[in-house]
Amino acid sequence: MDYSLLPDEALVGLMKHEDKGAFRVVYERYWKEILLVAYRKTGSKEIAEELTQNLFLNLWERRAAVDIQHVRAWLFTAIKFSIINHYKSQIVHEKFVTYVQHTASDHAHTTEQTTIHHDLSQAIDKGIALLPEKTQQVFKLSRFENRSIKEIARDLNISEKAVEYHITQSLKRMRVHLKDYLLYGFLLIHLL
Repeated sequence: MDYSLLPDEALVGLMKHEDKGAFRVVYERYWKEILLVAYRKTGSKEIAEELTQNLFLNLWERRAAVDIQHVRAWLFTAIKFSIINHYKSQIVHEKFVTYVQHTASDHAHTTEQTTIHHDLSQAIDKGIALLPEKTQQVFKLSRFENRSIKEIARDLNISEKAVEYHITQSLKRMRVHLKDYLLYGFLLIHLL
């Protein structure tokens, strides 16, 4: 069958039945356009490639669950939200780093603040220790080593969905565990 002659709607239907050839044609039709949009918005080839790759990976993994009427429109909307999420996480991370740098230098000389910081660190360590072993591994790789979901999945030999599940579970549990540290925990949780 010559997939290249098929319209997008037919390809989506075939993809829902795990037809990799149909997916390949959708990928070949749109990856350059999606990559170009991502590159224009991020200014980084590496980030644009990662966002584009993750988008198509997400399309394949969710092919049976998503209801796509117009593939091109879906892809462009999805890349737009991927770019927005990328910038949101980057901004939160930068704000937290700035906050930590300022508060660390401001608080370094006060015993009470040093104690609070120490207590928060201990609470974080205890919260992590309460997580299941695999969830601990994923959490540490994600939050302390800044590894991507794809890297973690590869290193631990688990699916990306499993990595996402462990991250979600660890964040839920850490939020509950750190609720007493609202002031400091609020900023930390938003980084997590």
